[in-house]
Amino acid sequence: MALFNNNQIVDQTQSIQRIPNQPGLMGALGLYRDSMVGNDVVVFDVRDNSFHILEDKRRNVAQKNSTEERPYGRHLMEVPHYPIERTIGRERLAGVRQFGSDTEMTIAQAVAEELEQQSQNHDVTEEYLKAAMTIQGRYATTNFGTVDMADEFGVQRETEALATGDMLTGIRSAQRKAKNGLRNGGMTSGYIMLAGPELFEQILKEPDLLAAYQYSNSASNPLRNELGTVGQHYQMLSWGNLNIIMYEDTFSPNDGEPVELLASDAGVLFPRTTLGRCFFGPESTLTGLGAGGARRFARSFRDEHDRYVQVESEMNILPIAEQYGAVVDVTLGASA
Repeated sequence: MALFNNNQIVDQTQSIQRIPNQPGLMGALGLYRDSMVGNDVVVFDVRDNSFHILEDKRRNVAQKNSTEERPYGRHLMEVPHYPIERTIGRERLAGVRQFGSDTEMTIAQAVAEELEQQSQNHDVTEEYLKAAMTIQGRYATTNFGTVDMADEFGVQRETEALATGDMLTGIRSAQRKAKNGLRNGGMTSGYIMLAGPELFEQILKEPDLLAAYQYSNSASNPLRNELGTVGQHYQMLSWGNLNIIMYEDTFSPNDGEPVELLASDAGVLFPRTTLGRCFFGPESTLTGLGAGGARRFARSFRDEHDRYVQVESEMNILPIAEQYGAVVDVTLGASA
């Protein structure tokens, strides 16, 4: 019997893609646009693509609005690879057997449950990468280096210190800085501020913002209703075109202490628009060389001696905050 048999390796990509994604806050806000790529390395051009208001012209004349060609920079980044592998043995299958069930049906059920667990693990990883890119503008990988927007684009973020007793002035200033740093040429739907617990408590000491917080919790909050079940896990308030969310999410790596991306007395403010793109690469197999990218890939392998089933899945993902300069770092300042 051959070591590799086409009947033993089963492509489970369609199965894992049918599993509904469970996005976190970053995914629910829609800050990143998905882009499928066919290479392990992404080469993209960056230029000032801001739109402007066109000047009206007379009909049927030679006058036209013209746009000049702008220089652009070329950036090359490798798409990190996040695989998961788990073996389903006989001892695990014994726990899912049911009276009158066929053995093959039992194996299929165990594989389906494992794919669902792996898909949830990929969802958590995607949420962490998007959160780190949005809040800190960088994230570190073990084998693909550190993805840092400040180094890649040479852009520095604006900062704003909110003085206790006069935070509204600082918030308006941060909004202006975020708007001036936006270069995607699109439309915005207000502003989002992610605030640590200590900063959020200080914000509530402002009479106007406290009134907005009380109203948001007594009546329907538009953003919470829009986010659905994701929004129910966060304290938030709506004040004009600004939504302030208390952010204290932590992420647990395989080994080590939980990671907190936002300090308790800090925050970030940004326009609610497309801040960047999330690149998904192709499958890291020989057949994946000529295929396109997708959110997830999966396959299962049955041992030739019928001892176990190995379930593998992978996610090749590269979130990039192209509008890095539109995010303003917010800190607590001195009393006004």
